[in-house]
Amino acid sequence: MTQLRQLGLYDNTLTGTVPKSLFRLSNLVYLNLADNTFIGTIDWEEMSHHQKNLHRLILHNNFFEGSIDFHLLAKSPSLALLGLSNNLFGGYIDTTVGSMTNLEFLYLDRNKLVGSIPNGIGDLIHLKALNLDENELYGTLPHTLGTNMTSLEFFSAKGNTISGGLPASIKLLTSLKTLNLASNALSGHIRHLSSMTSLENVHLYQNTFSGPIDGTMFEKLPNLEVLFLSSNSLTGGIPTEVASAQRKLRGVYLSDNKLTGSIPQEVCALYKLEDLFLDANDFGGTLPDCLGNLSALQRFYAFKNRFSGHVPSALMNLPRLVELGVEENDISGGLHEDQTCTPVLEKGLSIWADCIELDGGCDCCDRCCLDRNKNC
Repeated sequence: MTQLRQLGLYDNTLTGTVPKSLFRLSNLVYLNLADNTFIGTIDWEEMSHHQKNLHRLILHNNFFEGSIDFHLLAKSPSLALLGLSNNLFGGYIDTTVGSMTNLEFLYLDRNKLVGSIPNGIGDLIHLKALNLDENELYGTLPHTLGTNMTSLEFFSAKGNTISGGLPASIKLLTSLKTLNLASNALSGHIRHLSSMTSLENVHLYQNTFSGPIDGTMFEKLPNLEVLFLSSNSLTGGIPTEVASAQRKLRGVYLSDNKLTGSIPQEVCALYKLEDLFLDANDFGGTLPDCLGNLSALQRFYAFKNRFSGHVPSALMNLPRLVELGVEENDISGGLHEDQTCTPVLEKGLSIWADCIELDGGCDCCDRCCLDRNKNC
């Protein structure tokens, strides 16, 4: 088997440790042991000594443990894909990771890695995807992030305890399509995104970002599809520039912030919008009648605000709307069976409202929230 170039043993029920002899197959370009129940450590030294042609190493969804010796992996000069997701690897990501100069895809998510993301990560000039989700990483984002990473299209490090703000260098990631730093301890204003002109998906929820939403982001990100900023401490209102994102924007998630003001009419220009989550803020005013023009809207959450007036009938009758939450507001006027419930029941729309507090009742509500019941 000394001439073997590709070995795929993925998606079986193989157990035990990986024998050293496997890494002595020096002509391998592809090795995939994913989706088994392998245990133990990887002999990185044995691998680095023999694997000079290895292009793709995929070990995800096993029970491998121990540290990852990036300085030894760097001795496999052809390595372009390193997939180690969902194992038990621990230790630090040391700065020698930057020596893996031909690496294009690095997946280290769902392990037990600790420490901060090293500055050496910025030396991976060919990297296209970096996933560090759900480890035990802390510290700030490296100031080298973006410096030489012009090929990076996907960066995710959600579910860690990374702190500090977004470094200025991140604006140099002009090829980045997905940025996911959700569920960390990041703070400060959300800056620099408007320079990242390829962004499609922004997930920064469950942090402690503050300050206003940058309106220029909507003008300068023509491909923006999802903006997920829930569970921060953002202030101010919804920028009127939001209308500039109408060509592709499908999801706006602003729940659980400190946002104020009314819903601007410009929101109604987002004709591809499927989800609009504004709940648990301090918005006020009436719900604009033009929300009934959002023909693609499926979920509208406006509960726990200070909205007043009535729920526009055109909104209730949107053909794709399946969830409507308006409880814990000052909505009045009722949602009557003879007015709106027939189309509601026919399409299976779920409505949450303060049923007793509505003047006319809510015969077609899915759930009645009595006296602002926190468990509603």
